[in-house]
Amino acid sequence: MRPVELASLSLDAGTAALVRPALAWLGERSGPGGPSPDLVRELLDRELPRRWQGRQQHEVAWALGDLFQRAGLADQAAACRSRSTHERLARWQWTQSFTHVPAAFWQPALTALQRPGDVPARAALSLSSAHALLTIVGDGLRLTSDGQLPLVTVQALDDRFRWTEEFPWMRVTEESAVAPLRLLHEHLVAQRLLVHDDGRVTRTAAGVAGTRSTATLWRAVVDPAPRWTREFERDALGVMAASVLRSADLALGRIGEEMTHVLAAKWRPTGSGGPSNVFDGASPLAQAWYHLGVPLGWWDTGRGPADRTLNAIGWSAAVSVFRAVAGPVRGSVDGPPG
Repeated sequence: MRPVELASLSLDAGTAALVRPALAWLGERSGPGGPSPDLVRELLDRELPRRWQGRQQHEVAWALGDLFQRAGLADQAAACRSRSTHERLARWQWTQSFTHVPAAFWQPALTALQRPGDVPARAALSLSSAHALLTIVGDGLRLTSDGQLPLVTVQALDDRFRWTEEFPWMRVTEESAVAPLRLLHEHLVAQRLLVHDDGRVTRTAAGVAGTRSTATLWRAVVDPAPRWTREFERDALGVMAASVLRSADLALGRIGEEMTHVLAAKWRPTGSGGPSNVFDGASPLAQAWYHLGVPLGWWDTGRGPADRTLNAIGWSAAVSVFRAVAGPVRGSVDGPPG
């Protein structure tokens, strides 16, 4: 630990006090050359979450990174500064905010995040309906007097994606009668890929970018924001994603019950005109996300239209939601989160 001890002499009193327990833990397990990268990672993944709370976890990691850099331990410094380290700390903090919820509930979702990549191999297939709607809108499309897509557009998209064949009770009389298209249209507007203005629908700059890049469009469609940005909404969607990733069974009743149980560990109804209970607040979010998956092909149909199971694309969408909610890191990877 000699190089680390020498480097620690340059720390200010506050920083030295902050990292002293971590240095003591490392010193008990290190040789004279300082801690190994593996030992530092063990500290970051196990000891930091147990011994420090909230933002202090990030501050200790950054301070250790600076210390190891001064001591000439580049690999150890990189581990302390890496975005993946701070994302793991953020996920720990988020899951721990739901008191008394067993770790086993979160484990399938946390395990899923360890797989590389955030854009599934078949993302272009999933996004074909979103891409088609953005393309057909083009530079602008006149809406009907009640704000719907024109009937000729609805017919053209239904001819391509056969929604009324999958759901034979629907009729192509107007956009609102073709629920998958209406839900997709609403979501693209909520995600600010499309915008309504003066009786027309047009693409935003983000919408145009989405037609040029599958990865860009995927990330824009599956991100909870900007459609869902309130803290309760984000918590509910993160819990929903964790519930979905626990089982291929997409029974909304089961998911709603699990969401209610977990969310009740952190949230209570405000009683000020909002939902009267946690279930009533969470259930509509789960239903909206589930229904969005229909035009995007996230579910495989079983014995009937209402019998659906999670497929690989839906699995990736749920992982994206969990990643966005449970592990965001504010600030740059080049300095402490701001």
